[in-house]
Parts: sequence; structure tokens; C-alpha cells
Amino acid sequence: MGPSLTPARSFPHFNSLIYQASTPAVVNAAVNATYTPAQVLTGMIFRDPQGGVKTDTLPTARDLAQGLPGVAVGTTLSLLVRNEGGATVTIAVGAGGTASGSPLTVLVANNRVFRIRFTNVTPGSEAYTLYTFGTVAF
Repeated sequence: MGPSLTPARSFPHFNSLIYQASTPAVVNAAVNATYTPAQVLTGMIFRDPQGGVKTDTLPTARDLAQGLPGVAVGTTLSLLVRNEGGATVTIAVGAGGTASGSPLTVLVANNRVFRIRFTNVTPGSEAYTLYTFGTVAF
């Protein structure tokens, strides 16, 4: 009988919790921005709208799904957007996205938490829903 492949606490690769390592995406632009899948997949976007109110757009459902190997209906991503500038930033969904909840604005010196949930991953029909979970001042 071969070795067991069942993860166990004594197995050296599973002796601790697994933590995701990431570096926040920094977006400092005086124009509306469209976030890339890579930026969204960091889980944190630090945004400075450089003095003017901006509307930033998430990636299309197709592009975001392509950035997630093994994506399935129900796959979720958490995203924190931190407004480090002097004007409000509103988050808009990309093509194939639907917003659920409001507001989608991130006030000055605030963080807003979002969750993206895939509702369709069929090639050519990809879709997600963006949920907002509130805001916290920093």
C-alpha cells in the first residue's frame, strides 16, 4: 500500500495556516481608471483620485474569469478599495457585471469592502455580481 495523500496536521506542508501573500495595487491617476484583473486579484486597491471625483470600472466578467484558473459558478473574490485622495471614488462594474447594493462610493479617507461572485463562467457568457459590505474610516 502506498503513502497516504490525505492532509494531516503532522504532514510538514500543513503544519500552519495558509495565508495569501499580496501587495496592494496602487492607482494614482487624475482620470477614471479601469482596473485590471491582476489589480483586482491582489484583493486591495489603494486609490488616489488626485483631487477630482472619479468613477473607476472593474474588469469585464470575461477578463476576470480568465484571470482565475478553475473559476466556477459561486467563486468569490474579496476586494478592499482604499481612498487615499481628496475626492470620492465610485466603483462601476465592467461588462457582464451586475451591482447589488449601494452605495458603491468610497469616501475620502475610507475603505470599502466588496465581494465579487461569479454567476456564469460559460465562455462568452461570463457574469458576476458585485456586492458592497460597508465602509470604514481610516
